[in-house]
Amino acid sequence: MLAKARPATYAARMRTLVVLLAATFLSGCTSTVLAEPAIHVSPYLAVYQLRGKTKMQSFVDPMNPGAVQNNPYQNMRTFGQDRFREDVGIRADIGDGFGGIRADYYQLDMDTSRSGELTSAWGNLPGTDKVSLYANMDELRIGYVEPFADFRTEYRDEELRFQFAVGGVFTYRQMTLKARDETFTQNYELAGDTIGGAVRARISWKAFSLDLDYAGAPAFLVLSGDIEGLCQDIEARLSYRLPQRDISFFAGLRYTEFSGKGMAGSFQYDSDMVIDGMQFGVKVTF
Repeated sequence: MLAKARPATYAARMRTLVVLLAATFLSGCTSTVLAEPAIHVSPYLAVYQLRGKTKMQSFVDPMNPGAVQNNPYQNMRTFGQDRFREDVGIRADIGDGFGGIRADYYQLDMDTSRSGELTSAWGNLPGTDKVSLYANMDELRIGYVEPFADFRTEYRDEELRFQFAVGGVFTYRQMTLKARDETFTQNYELAGDTIGGAVRARISWKAFSLDLDYAGAPAFLVLSGDIEGLCQDIEARLSYRLPQRDISFFAGLRYTEFSGKGMAGSFQYDSDMVIDGMQFGVKVTF
C-alpha cells in the first residue's frame, strides 16, 4: 500500500510557483541583471549516490495485522544502496551570467542489482530479510539571486574577480522508495515543497570560474507535503570557457540533505536522506 499523510496538491504547488515567479519579476524590474538578459542552458550528467537512513513501523504479529510496533533506523546500505549511479539534469539561467533567474530539473533513477540484509522489520518486510531497493525522484528548483557585491583585483597581470549574490529558491521533490524481497514488497512516497534562502559566490580568473551555491529551507518554510526539518543544498562548480566561444565546460560537486515523515498504508515512516556526488556538463549561452 502507498499513502501519504499530507498530500501536496497540484493546485497548491501552482499557487506557490505563481507567487514565486511574481516576486521574481518584481525584483527583476528594479535589477540590472535582467535589463538585457542572456540565456544560459546547462545539461549535465549527475553521478550521485543515495545515502542516509530510514525506518518504518511494522505489525507486531504479521499473521494477525492490528497492533503496530516502532522499529529503529536502518542505513540505506542495508537496502543495497551503496553505489554511484548516472542520471541526467538540465539547468537554465536567465540574467547577466551570475545573478538572475535559475530553473534546475534533475531526475534520480536508482535500481540497484545488489541486495542487503535488514537489521529489523521495515513495513511488510521482516527483519533479517534480504532486500533490494528501487529509488526514483523528480526534483525541480526555481530561484532568483540578486548580486550585492563585486570586487576586482589582479593576479599575474590578469583580472581576479569576486562576486556575491543573495536570494531565494523554491524546491519541489517527489521521491518513491520501493523495497522488495522474494515474497513481499514495501514502498512509500516522500514529497513536498519548500522555499528558502540562497547565497551564491563566484571567483573568476582568465577563462576559469568557481561557483559556490548554498540553499537552506528551515522547517517553518515547508509549504506542503511530507518534508520536515532543515533542508540544505550545497554545490560547487568549476568552469572553463572556450576562447571566443559562448560555450563552457564544467565539473562540480553537490551535497543535498532533506528529511520527511509520513504514512505508507498502516505504517509510519521516517527518513533522513542524503544525495551527493559529482556532475559534469556543458553550458551554452544564447
